[in-house]
Amino acid sequence: MSFKEEYFSIWQEVWTLHKKYFGVSADNEEAWQQLDVECEALDAKHKGQPEQKFLQSLLLAVCAELERSAKHGQ
Repeated sequence: MSFKEEYFSIWQEVWTLHKKYFGVSADNEEAWQQLDVECEALDAKHKGQPEQKFLQSLLLAVCAELERSAKHGQ
């Protein structure tokens, strides 16, 4: 896969999680646990690859945004 294809694929994977979990309430423990499982799976998928750190940074940013919006009832 080319640089463009690989990084675009990562963006899409993380964007899919963002869309899936946007609007989850702060007290929905099951959804938060499932998000964690899906993040771990994506990280494992890219383990040892140069773009793994990029993926991890995106996942952290998206999880922080989901948490922020959940706490503020958005």
